[in-house]
Amino acid sequence: MKKVFNNPAELERLSKENFSVPPFLMMENAARAMADFIISKKVNSVYILCGKGNNGGDGYALARLLSDTCQVCIYCLEKPASEEAIIQAEMCQKLGVKIVTDFIIPQKVDAIVDCIYGTGFHGQLKDDIKNLLDTINNIACLKIACDIPSGLYFKSDYTITMGQEKTALYSDKAKAVCGQIIVANLGLPKEKFESSLNPDAYLIEKEDLKLPLRKNPSAHKGTYGHTTVFAGSKAGAGIIAASAALNSGSGLTTLLKTSASNLEQFKISPQIMISSTIPEKTNAMVIGPGFSEENQKDLPIFTEWFNNSKEPAAVLDAGIFSLDEKSLFNLLEGLNKVQNAKVVLTPHLSECSRLFSKVLKNHPDAMLNDNDFSVSALSSSAETKLKAGKIFSNLYPQICLVIKSANTFIFYRGQTYICADGCQSLAKGGSGDVLAGMIGSLLSQGYSAPEAAINAVEWHALTSRKIGPEAYSLNPEKLIENL
Repeated sequence: MKKVFNNPAELERLSKENFSVPPFLMMENAARAMADFIISKKVNSVYILCGKGNNGGDGYALARLLSDTCQVCIYCLEKPASEEAIIQAEMCQKLGVKIVTDFIIPQKVDAIVDCIYGTGFHGQLKDDIKNLLDTINNIACLKIACDIPSGLYFKSDYTITMGQEKTALYSDKAKAVCGQIIVANLGLPKEKFESSLNPDAYLIEKEDLKLPLRKNPSAHKGTYGHTTVFAGSKAGAGIIAASAALNSGSGLTTLLKTSASNLEQFKISPQIMISSTIPEKTNAMVIGPGFSEENQKDLPIFTEWFNNSKEPAAVLDAGIFSLDEKSLFNLLEGLNKVQNAKVVLTPHLSECSRLFSKVLKNHPDAMLNDNDFSVSALSSSAETKLKAGKIFSNLYPQICLVIKSANTFIFYRGQTYICADGCQSLAKGGSGDVLAGMIGSLLSQGYSAPEAAINAVEWHALTSRKIGPEAYSLNPEKLIENL
C-alpha cells in the first residue's frame, strides 16, 4: 500500500527542517521529473500555463529545462509572487524563453502543462480562469497537470504530483480530471521523505490483494464458512448478493426467506439454499440488499442472531440505511457493543449522507452541527470523507465503514484505506449488491472486518477493469462470472 497525506505542505516543511533540503532543490527535482516525462513522450511543442505561486515556479523551471529540447511558450496568468517563482521567471527571461501575458489559442501544440494552482489552492476559480480552462480542455493535445489539476477543472491525461500521494487527488471530482497519477521524487529517498509525518490514509494496490485461494487439500465445504443473505421484499438484490458470496468462496450460501420476500418470482441457482430460519452454522450475514419498510418487522431476527452468536459477522448495506433515525441509531449502538463482532457497513454516497444525518448528528458525542456531509460535499472533497469517516470510526470502533464511490474509502479504528481502481462501468444497479455478497463471503471464510472490506473492494474494482472501464454492458451477472 502507498502512503497518502492530507497536508503535503507540512510534510515538505518537515522534510526541509529534518533533512536540510532547500526549496529550490525541491522545485528543480519537480521540474526535472515533468521534463523527463514530457521528453519521453517525444513532443515538439509545449505550452505552459503559469500562476503566481510555487506551482507557477515549477512551470518556469520546466520551461527552462525544456527550452533546448522543444519549442516552449509560457503563458503568464499572474505576475510571479512567491520567492521561488520570481527567481525561476527571471532565469527564463534571461535565457530568452518565450513568455506571453495574453492568451492566444495555439495553432498547433503537442502538450499543454497546467502550472496555475497547486494543492494549496482553496475556494472557487474565477470566471476568467474557468473560461480559459474550458478553451484549453477542448484543444486536442497531451495535457499534463503539475501536482493537481487547477481547481480540479483542468482535464489532464496525466497528473505529476510532487513528493507523495495526496488525499486531494482522490475525491470523486478529482478522479474525473486527474488522469494517470505519477509521483515525482523531490530529491529525498521516499522512505525518508515520508518519515516526517504519519500518513492520513493508505492507497490499496493490486499487489495487496489476497484472494481466498484453497490451499488445504483436505478441506471440506464447512472449512470455507456459511454465508446467509437476508432476502428483502426486493429479493433480486439478495439473490445477486448470495450469488456473489457463492462465487467468491463461501462454502455454503443460504437465502433467508421472510414473509415479504418475493423469491418465487426468480429463477435461483440450485447451489444457493433457501431457508425460513437462519441456519445454525451461519458464520456471516448480509442484510440490506432489497430491504424495505416491509422488512423492518423482521429486523429482530437478525439482531437476535447477532447478539447470541459467539463470533458474529455481518455486512449492512442499502435498505438498512433507510431505517428511521431511532432504529438505525439503536442498531449501530447495539452492534458496536458486541464483543468479537465483525461488522462492515457499505453505503454509497447518498446512503452515507443519510447515515451521518441520522446517526452522527444525533449522537451525543459527535458535535457535527457545523459540518456539511451532503452528497455533493462528500463527492467533491476527499478531506470531507476523511473527516466524516474518522468521526464515525471513533464513535463506532467495532464497525468498519466502507464509503462506496468513484474512489472508495474504508475506515476502521483510526485507519483509512482508499481504493482508486474502480471504474465507471460499475455505475449500474446491482454492483453494490455484488460487493456486499463478496464481503460477507470473506467474513465467513475468516477474514477480519477490514481485511474483508479491503480485499473485496479491490477485487470488485479489478474485476470491473478486466471487463472494461468504459463497458456499458457490465452487469452484476458478468461481474460475478469474472470474479
